[in-house]
Amino acid sequence: MNTSSQTLRAQSSPVLLLAQLLADRPDLPAVTYHIDSIVPGELAIHVHHGRFAEFEEWRVVLGLSDLEVRTYGQSTWVDVAGVVRDVNVRLTGHGTADEVAAYMAGMSAVAA
Repeated sequence: MNTSSQTLRAQSSPVLLLAQLLADRPDLPAVTYHIDSIVPGELAIHVHHGRFAEFEEWRVVLGLSDLEVRTYGQSTWVDVAGVVRDVNVRLTGHGTADEVAAYMAGMSAVAA
C-alpha cells in the first residue's frame, strides 16, 4: 500500500524522456541518472571522471547551452540546465579543476 503523497506516475515524464533517448540514441555513453521523489518531474544526468567528450555528446543531443562552472571545496564541475520535451533536465560534468578548465577553454575556442 502506498502511504506517500506521490506515486510513480509523478516521475513518468523523466522516465519517458530516458526511454525515448534509449530508443532514439542507444549509442549515447552510459552515465548516471537521478530522478528524485522530492522533485519528481526533474531529471539529473551526471558524467563523472572528467569524461567531457561524453558530457559534450549528451549536451548536444539534449540541446542544452549556457554552461556554468561551479566549485565547492575541492570539487569542480560544469553544469547546464534546460527543458527537454517538457522535462527539466540538469546535466553535470564532474572532473578536476584542470579538466574543467581545459573543457571550457575548448568550448571558448569553438565559439570564437
